[in-house]
Amino acid sequence: MLTKTNTDQLLTVLRDEILPEIDELRKYQGTQGQIVENKQRAQEILMDLIKNTEVIYNSLNLKEVGVAFKEDILNWIKRGLDEAPYFDNTLITYRPPVNGEVTFFLGPIVTPNGPNKRGFYFEAFLALRDEPEIMESIEKELPHPKNGCESLKILAGTQGFMEEKCIVFFPENVKTKEKVTSQNFAIFFFNKFHDIYNDDTLKRANSIFPKFKFKSKDMDREITYEARVIWGYLHDYYHHCGNKPFDQNIQAKMNFFAGILEEIKVDCQTIITLNERKYPYWEEITEFVLFERLLRYPSQHNASRNFDSGTGFFLFSWLIENGQSIYRDRGHTHLDLPKCIEELKILVSEIEELEIIHNDIEYKDQAEQYVRKHLLPSNNNDKFTIPENYFIYQENQNVNVPYLKFSAGTI
Repeated sequence: MLTKTNTDQLLTVLRDEILPEIDELRKYQGTQGQIVENKQRAQEILMDLIKNTEVIYNSLNLKEVGVAFKEDILNWIKRGLDEAPYFDNTLITYRPPVNGEVTFFLGPIVTPNGPNKRGFYFEAFLALRDEPEIMESIEKELPHPKNGCESLKILAGTQGFMEEKCIVFFPENVKTKEKVTSQNFAIFFFNKFHDIYNDDTLKRANSIFPKFKFKSKDMDREITYEARVIWGYLHDYYHHCGNKPFDQNIQAKMNFFAGILEEIKVDCQTIITLNERKYPYWEEITEFVLFERLLRYPSQHNASRNFDSGTGFFLFSWLIENGQSIYRDRGHTHLDLPKCIEELKILVSEIEELEIIHNDIEYKDQAEQYVRKHLLPSNNNDKFTIPENYFIYQENQNVNVPYLKFSAGTI
């Protein structure tokens, strides 16, 4: 296992030699990862990256990944840098970290909800896996069928990971030639969540639900990390349950409308489980889940084209049309949390009914019809129109929140 001194040395290499070149390379890329200008300089950078990352791959016992990375780079150069890059070899060879281990990945990666225009730009991260002891009893009570969910603290990385709100790295985020049909790991940078929640989400919640009695305020960073890990575990646990587990139906569930139902379902199941089993920080995590979905996700600048925003608009609209837990009174918006949880149980049962459908085409069609009751089609290129009953939209947009930048750190 790396010492603090070893990790600091890798951080120095990353900061001084690798990240500046990646930052430059990204300026020459299109949204599919292809090089659209300065091809000769881009090739020089790519060859430098092969050389400069070798010490990191070797230090982290990822030597085979380094070899695969070199192979993918050389194949890309041979095919032509104006073509999209394919990093199948790097992804196949990559081994996610065990607890306490530092890991590294570099390649063309989509960073959802990051600062960039959505695309396969070159991104990299150095991160430490840190699974809190608090998870041991929960994992015994609800053993994960595959447990590919990994909780990490990001130490350093490119703009897509170190600015704004991307906290995920999934296999399907990497640009590959062959479609990713199974998800053998899911990495989360949960140490970013304290700033995201306090500097963004909680500000929105205080503004829009001013009478709500918050349990999730004034939590320190480490407690927030532990609580977010619990949410992440339960969320991923439920992805692997039911009639259509995500990992076994990834192509069906990656459909925009089926995906919305999948994300909402597993978060609702997480809330229900927390309130039934009273796991540590159960009240705080319930607030995390609801306010992230209902408020922060719909605040994205491209909300009507954004998948995560769609989940929040859908959930709010469904609750307004089918329940009584969110309501306006005397100029304020209110949330009746106990009533909301009971309403979420109904929503879960309706989504689960759709998952009985075996045929993927029929399933996706029914999922779209269900979602379209709340997210109507748009006349332009948007995925949907903002629901009229999302009456907090303008108020939510007007909340002043900072642009988030995360500093590189050490263990």
